[in-house]
Amino acid sequence: MDFSDWHAARARALFTVLAERHGLRVRGADAGPDYLELELPVQYGLRIALRLIWARDTLTIQSPLFSADYYLDSDAEAEAKFIEMLAGLVNGEVRLHLFYWPKAKRPYKTLLQRAEGSGEDAMWRTVYTWFRWLPWSPVAREEVFINSRAPHLHVVGHA
Repeated sequence: MDFSDWHAARARALFTVLAERHGLRVRGADAGPDYLELELPVQYGLRIALRLIWARDTLTIQSPLFSADYYLDSDAEAEAKFIEMLAGLVNGEVRLHLFYWPKAKRPYKTLLQRAEGSGEDAMWRTVYTWFRWLPWSPVAREEVFINSRAPHLHVVGHA
């Protein structure tokens, strides 16, 4: 087993354990010597499909609404941040603040935010920013998405 095989096996074990921890089923596997991709499809407990990707030195959480990359070579805490972000997304502790252009079906910018404080004093702090185009693009509409096991709670409303 060479070095990249070891990493691919470690990534597969990590993704499988995380899915099991959250009671989610995993679908498909796209793998190569320096690449592994597993999908968590929409299911009870997950209102948006997510892809977990390992590519050489990068762990990625990807969906149609955003992509969050964690670089293992440059950040000693990257794997822990990846695990924490996935847990927050699944548990509803991390919300997606989505920004759309007029008539667009997919957002051009997404803020992944975690609540600080509790009750009415809680403030949403941005922990990751993703954008497809220029981050200062004009906003036509905004939405907030929070994952929940209850299907009627997944979209909180317009920001």
